[in-house]
Formats: sequence, structure tokens, C-alpha cells
Amino acid sequence: MLSVPGLVDTAGTPQGADAPGVAPGGAPSVAQSLLIRVDSRERQSPIPALLAAFPDVTLSYGALPSADYVLSDEVAVERKTASDFVASILDRRLFGQTARMKVLFPRAVLIIEGDLALVPHSIDMEAIRGALAFLTVRESITVLQLSDSTETAAMLRIMARHAQERIGQPVSLREPRPQIEELYAAYLVEGLPGIGPRRARMLLAHFGSPAAIMCASAEALAQVPGIGKKSAQRIWQALNARYSAESSAP
Repeated sequence: MLSVPGLVDTAGTPQGADAPGVAPGGAPSVAQSLLIRVDSRERQSPIPALLAAFPDVTLSYGALPSADYVLSDEVAVERKTASDFVASILDRRLFGQTARMKVLFPRAVLIIEGDLALVPHSIDMEAIRGALAFLTVRESITVLQLSDSTETAAMLRIMARHAQERIGQPVSLREPRPQIEELYAAYLVEGLPGIGPRRARMLLAHFGSPAAIMCASAEALAQVPGIGKKSAQRIWQALNARYSAESSAP
């Protein structure tokens, strides 16, 4: 089996002189300063081996709840080849993946690898551009289109450097904080008018639960930082609107 420098597997860390982060003689290596968490399903792609070839990158595999690569507690990256990106539009997989990533991480990035114009598909380029525009403008996802896996690996390393140097420490080895209940809570709150991921987190932090938000007065909602009186009134009106089965009938 080919030995790849800079690779740490959560199933077990190699021992001895070949262990990543350990120089000959047992002295810690200063090169091992970036930790990138990798979803186990990405083992089949060429990216982990390319990342591990960098002397300052260490990888940790695990079953991530969202994204393919976690660069810090705030930054996550979903990687798709051009063909998989098109397929994920057709089966609607793409939008669920990006929505979940947004809930779990403040900064969500989508990398598309390869030329979309060269992918044989049953939808036209206008629909593909529409999906890209929706993710960028409506969902605030950062979309990067890169040429190949080598460029993707290089970009992930640089992004990890920016993400981790900003906070002064590498990404935690622990699993991300949110549980499934918290994920559902964020989805519920994001359904309110004018509420995106950032405001949803602020409302939940202030009130503690979706139920408390639903029962809050417009005045109480307006007390949340980032929620003005106008937004508070719109939320309260939406929550207290009377539903009429007759008016909703086609």
C-alpha cells in the first residue's frame, strides 16, 4: 500500500517514524499545522491523496453530517464534479445538500470541478446557470468552478489556511455541535418572512426554541439584535394570520 505523508485516519494513527507530524528522532514537525476533516465517502476521490501530499496538511476521516470537507468550525465545502453537479440538479439532491450545509456552518462553499459546458446532459445551460444563480444570490453559497482535482486540492489547502489562521487554531476533531433537533429548529425558523440562516440563529439564541419564537409578541421579536420593528411585525403577522381552506383552494 502506498504511504501518503500527512494523512491521519480516525480509525487509527500510524506509529513510529512514518507517523504524520513526527520528524525522525521523535521531534514534532512544524509542517503539520493544518487539519482538514474529510467525509469518509471522499476516500474514493483523488483529493485526499493530493491534500495529504502537502507537508502542512493533516487529514481526519469521519462520517460528516454535511459537506465533503470541513476547514474550520465555520467553513465547510461540498465538492462536485461537473457531471455530478448536473445530475444533482436533475434529482434535486443539490438543494437539500446545500441547505443542510448552510444550517450547520456559517460559511458554505460549493466547488464544481470541470467544465459544465462539456457535460452531456438533458437540460440546457440556461437551467444550469439558473441553479448557479440561485445558489449564489438566493442561498448565499460561495460557488467556485475549478479545472481539475489538482486545483481543487490546492484551493482547499489555501482556504484551510485562511480559515484556521484567522481563529488561531486548527479545526476541532470533535463532531460538529448541532444535533438533528437543532437542524429542524433552524429549518422551521428560516421559514419565517425575511429570516435567513444568520437571523434564524439569532432568534433561536434569544428565545431558545421555535415554540418560544412562535408565541412571542411583535415587541419581543423586535428586541432581538438584527430584527427591526418592521421585520418583527411581518413575522408576527405571518404567525398569527388566519388560515382559510376556501381561499387556498385552486
